[in-house]
Amino acid sequence: MDRIERHDFVNAVLLAVVLLGMAFALVAATRTLFATVDEGLVDAESAEETVPTTAAPPTTEDQQATEEPDSTTTPPKPPSEVQVRVGNGALKSGVAGRGTEILANAGYATLGPKNSDIKLETTTVYYLEGFGADAEVVANLLNVPIANIAPMPPDPGISQDTATIIVILGSDTTL
Repeated sequence: MDRIERHDFVNAVLLAVVLLGMAFALVAATRTLFATVDEGLVDAESAEETVPTTAAPPTTEDQQATEEPDSTTTPPKPPSEVQVRVGNGALKSGVAGRGTEILANAGYATLGPKNSDIKLETTTVYYLEGFGADAEVVANLLNVPIANIAPMPPDPGISQDTATIIVILGSDTTL
């Protein structure tokens, strides 16, 4: 009987060690999972709706050295020094006018709104070199995801005139 009791005691200790090890492994796995989910949420928030537009996308020759707006090298300018044109690619009546009004109320030098030649699914903000940070601010004012900002292509879909930023509102616009 003495042997059976020792054997039961050893089994109980081994079982406790195994269960403790499993608990530590579970905690470590949970931490890793939550860290991965947190990183994924951040990535998902910054890349909201990255469906490409039907406008001619900028080619690699048209883009700057980086794909990201140049906000890290050039801070935003005063809104009155940034000329913005809003285009209606959504084919919804009045959206370019509403976008222009929002930007004018924020102090931007706005050019007259224009209708795009083509219907777009995704709103895009195009900017000239040196105006990437301004494009981010404009995108924020119009509820456009940062992922939808790109360097100005040769033909953005509407006349550029003197605009340093062009916003083409797609059918995804909330204006």
